[in-house]
This record gives sequence, C-alpha cells and structure tokens, in this order.
Amino acid sequence: MHSGGGFTDRYGPWALVAGASEGIGAAWARALAARGLNLFLVARRAEPLAALAGELPTRTVTVAADLSTLDGLEAVYAATAGHDIGLLVANAALSPAGSFVDAEPAALQRMLDLNCRAPLLLARHYLPAMVGRGRGGLIIMASLAGQQGSPGLATYAATKAFDTVLAEGLWGELRRGGVDVLTCTPGAVQTPGLARASSTRPPGTVDPDTVVAAALRALGRRPRTVPGRLMQVSSVVMSRLLPRRTAINAMGRASRNLS
Repeated sequence: MHSGGGFTDRYGPWALVAGASEGIGAAWARALAARGLNLFLVARRAEPLAALAGELPTRTVTVAADLSTLDGLEAVYAATAGHDIGLLVANAALSPAGSFVDAEPAALQRMLDLNCRAPLLLARHYLPAMVGRGRGGLIIMASLAGQQGSPGLATYAATKAFDTVLAEGLWGELRRGGVDVLTCTPGAVQTPGLARASSTRPPGTVDPDTVVAAALRALGRRPRTVPGRLMQVSSVVMSRLLPRRTAINAMGRASRNLS
C-alpha cells in the first residue's frame, strides 16, 4: 500500500467494488469501509448487496447491474456520476468448469464480456480522472489458472490471463503518474462459489480476507501479488520450473474436482 498520506487521501473518497455480493468482493467491501472509504457496491443481485451495505460503517450505494452487458456498465457510470472514484476493484467474474466443446456459445460470450470487457471498460472510464488528480488505484482480480492453459477451465483461464496482462501493462503506464495498479492472482479461495463447485477444499485454499489483505499490502509496491505461501510456491513451480505440458496437465487434474 502506498505510504504517502492516509489511505483515504490516496484512494478516496469513494471506492467502487464490482462483484461485491459475496466472497472476495464482500471482503473487499468490508476492508475498504474499515479504512474509511465510501463505497459503490455493484453486482447482479440486489438483496445481498443491501444486506452487506447495512453492516458497513461508511456511506454505501448499491447498484444492481449485470456487468456482462453494456446497459449494466452504463448503469454503473450513471450511478457514480459526480463522485470521485479513487479506487476501482474489478472482481466480478464467471468461472464455469467443463468441456469447451460442450459449452454454449452464449455462455462463452458472457464470460468474455464479464471477465474481460467489463474490467477493461471500467478501467477506461475511471482511470482518466484518477490520472488527472494524480492519485488513485485499480485492482484487477485475476487467478493462478491464467498462468497456463487449464483444461476444464480453458476459457476462464484465458480471461484471467487477459486480466493479468492488462493490469501489468497499466501498472507500467500509470505508476509514475500517481495511480497504483495491481493484479491479485489467488489460487483456490474459500468462497460460496468454490463451495458450490467442489465438495473438497483444495490444498493451499485461503479465505477471502487473506486475499484482500495480501492485495492491500502489495498495492503501490508491485504490479502483482499471489496470496498465500503455498500458492506463492505453486506459482513459481508452475510458471518457472515445470515443463509447460506438465503444468497444463497438472491444472487439468485439479479442475476435475470442479463440477
């Protein structure tokens, strides 16, 4: 985290958390509110957003919008108009597991739109004002699945590779202008989504609060962070030590535990 000035001075007064209804997104909302930021919370489902907003100590606005659609993005832009967004957390994502050739084309398109188009366009909308103010931050939630091909998660992994490379490029472009960009690339995280997809807890699984804490420590210090010691080791082994085909096959075996 950037050490100059207070957190709210650096990243406030408002943060926008996309994909805030549960899991990592809800953990982001709680952590940022605890640090004094006012919040725009965005997700498709209004009810969990309202419940989360009710427990937070700072000003909170909920926006029920489907970020896989252009109308949903426009709804967010309209809701936040006139507010200085100092921190954008792009967390909304779809991660269905299964055979690529059996997937419906419409489902693949929606995954691309939510996982890639949404963070790209959200960043393009909010970053210019941050650059103009000379302060702010962008966090794009990616995944270790995006380090290599992931059989059974082929499209999801590809979208997370896009997110990682986008964030790293923006880090390089904006870091001298006062805007901090980070890609957070966790492995397995104990979220409701993981619980729905798998009955077992993969080795190295971390909780959402651990993910958020790691990202906050890294923000303003480096372009990428991997939460959890075991996942850090796994990232190095998979990306630097194993032959590519071995890493791909290992990811394929891991994804078989997902439904």
